[in-house]
Amino acid sequence: MSFAPTRILRSASFRLTLIYAVLFVFSAGALFATVYWTATAAMQNDMAAVLRTEALQLAQVHRSSGLAGLAEQITRRMNFRTRGPIFYLLQAPNRRVVVGNLPGMPPVDGVVDFVPEPNAAEVESEQPKLTGFGLTLSDGSFLLVAQDANRLSDMQRAIVRAFSWAGGLTLFLAIAGGVLIGGQFLRRIDTITRTSRAIMEGDLAARVPVRGTNDEIDQLVTSLNAMLDRIQTLMTGLRQVSNDIAHDLRTPLGRLRQRLEDARERATTTGEYATATDDAIAEADSLLEIFSALLRIAQIEAGAQKSAFAELDFSAVMRSVGEAYAPAVEDSQHRLDIAVEDGVMLTGDRQLLAQMISNLVENALHHTPPGSAVRLSLRRTAKGFEAEVADNGPGVPEAERDKVLDRFYRLDRSRSTAGSGLGLALVKAIATLHGLSLRLEDGKPGLRVVIAR
Repeated sequence: MSFAPTRILRSASFRLTLIYAVLFVFSAGALFATVYWTATAAMQNDMAAVLRTEALQLAQVHRSSGLAGLAEQITRRMNFRTRGPIFYLLQAPNRRVVVGNLPGMPPVDGVVDFVPEPNAAEVESEQPKLTGFGLTLSDGSFLLVAQDANRLSDMQRAIVRAFSWAGGLTLFLAIAGGVLIGGQFLRRIDTITRTSRAIMEGDLAARVPVRGTNDEIDQLVTSLNAMLDRIQTLMTGLRQVSNDIAHDLRTPLGRLRQRLEDARERATTTGEYATATDDAIAEADSLLEIFSALLRIAQIEAGAQKSAFAELDFSAVMRSVGEAYAPAVEDSQHRLDIAVEDGVMLTGDRQLLAQMISNLVENALHHTPPGSAVRLSLRRTAKGFEAEVADNGPGVPEAERDKVLDRFYRLDRSRSTAGSGLGLALVKAIATLHGLSLRLEDGKPGLRVVIAR
């Protein structure tokens, strides 16, 4: 895929790369200035030290051999120099040049920078700039040892050239890298854009491909895909709820309408009208309970209850639910066994957790014959805890254990009994809200509902 250059130049990745390149160039400039001035000072000091050592050695020769011996030593060094181009000047006290390859000049002690005056043969040639060390000898003679200072200038120009090439190459590579990275970034953004448009056009199954690099964009794409999965799940659930409401509420609404029609056509006395009205109200109350349960499930699945979460004693919640159902268990001729370990803590909503356990106990009591046993237990595990509501009734076939957690789903044998098929759906929603796993297992006999963390 090709991209317009202006689009790449406007991309965030290119601008970020360019900013880093400019910062690097400024950093390189600061480094260049430091190296330039440090190297210059070091070379100047080294040159001055060499010239000073040379001058002091010759002064020692003067002290031991006099002016003639010094002149002879300077001549020998000029003829057999091994340290590069070194210039000498030895002047008598009357400023007469005794020996040397420099023209006479006023005596100056210490380090001096100068350009020697050209002689007749060198008038048209460029005179080198020299750095020298001057020394007035004990008899008034003047000694000067000098070197060509252009060596320092050559070194400075070499440093400038090196940093100029390095800085230019760095900037070029940064711009080229920015264009390359910007193109890759735009390709990944375009992939996300295409997927978003596909989703907006109705393809809720579309997902952004993950490259597997685990970089920031991959992490963003993973989060987006997880969000899209959640949205698709909610949309699927919404469609399912709509279908369930359309199908499962048609029967009670039909019964309500039929009873009202019967009352209108057949009731002749006040008592008959009152009976028909009571039946219609009971049917309407049942419908309202269903809608209330659906609304509560929707609120729980949306996570609206999490703001009320607090640390609580789940053992106490389990035990209080068991104690609250003890009279109902006795009336229905069931047996309730409670085995709850103390001190199991959980962060959540006490009312929702109590409702979750209550729905499971009611489900066990409602779908098992008299004389059945219901077990309510809570135990610690290596990873957390397991809460269990089990019975020894007919149980649920393995093929239908996941289905009974859906809204309005009811087993064939349960369709003749009262109920809306929303109890276990509410349990699933509460467990999911609290980050708990929910599984239905064979109790051999009966059904075991296990909630674990």
